[in-house]
Amino acid sequence: MRKRMETFFSGEGFSVLEMLVATAVASVILLMVYTAHHAIMDSINHLTKVSVFYETVNLAVTRIDSDISSTYINKYNKKLVFTSRNNRGAPYEGIINFVTIDYQKFSMLGDPRKEYPFSDIREVSYYLKRDSDQSGITVKYRLMRREDRSYDEDPEAGGRASILLNDVKDIRFEFKVRNDWTDSWDSKSNNKFPTAVKTTLVVQNYKGKEESFIFITRINMAE
Repeated sequence: MRKRMETFFSGEGFSVLEMLVATAVASVILLMVYTAHHAIMDSINHLTKVSVFYETVNLAVTRIDSDISSTYINKYNKKLVFTSRNNRGAPYEGIINFVTIDYQKFSMLGDPRKEYPFSDIREVSYYLKRDSDQSGITVKYRLMRREDRSYDEDPEAGGRASILLNDVKDIRFEFKVRNDWTDSWDSKSNNKFPTAVKTTLVVQNYKGKEESFIFITRINMAE
C-alpha cells in the first residue's frame, strides 16, 4: 500500500486520458441509470392512469347496467313509468327515467353468518349535465344519477342527484323493438316496457381522446 502511494505521488498515477475515460464511462452509466429510472416511472404513471380510468368507467357502467336490469315492471301500476329520449344527432344527450329495485344484502339482523336479502324500490334517472369552461363554452359533460326513494307520476322530479362520472362526451339510450332499435320510449303512452336497453357511453380518457363503451342490458322482469 505504501509503495502504491509513493508511486502515485511520484507522478506515476492516472494519466489525464485515463481520468477522462473513467469520467466518460461513469457518465454513461449514470445516464443509463437515469434513463431506465425515468422510463420505469413513466410506465408506472401511465399504467396508473389507465387503471384509474377504466376502473372508474367500469364502476359507472356496472351501476347503469344493474339499475336498468332491475327495472320494476307492473303494467297495472300507472306510477311505474319508463321514459327516455335522445337528440336526433350527436351529441345525443340521452335521458332515461325508470323505477328500479335496488337489491342489497344485509347480515346485521339475526345470525351474522347468514345473508338477509333486502330490496328497495327507487325512482332513478340518468342524464348529462353540461360542464363549461371559464369562457362558457361547453367542452364535456358530467353523467348524473338521480335517485328518489319514492316514485310518482313525474319520473323526472324529486330525489337527489349525484355525479356518477366526469369527462363524459355523450350518452345514448336505445331500446329493442322486435329485431330493431328505437331511440325513445314512453310507457305512459304505450303502456309497454322494453326488453333490452343498449347504452352507448362516450368518455374522454386520460389522453384527451374519446373512447366509446357500448353495452346491452336485458330487463329481467320483462322476460
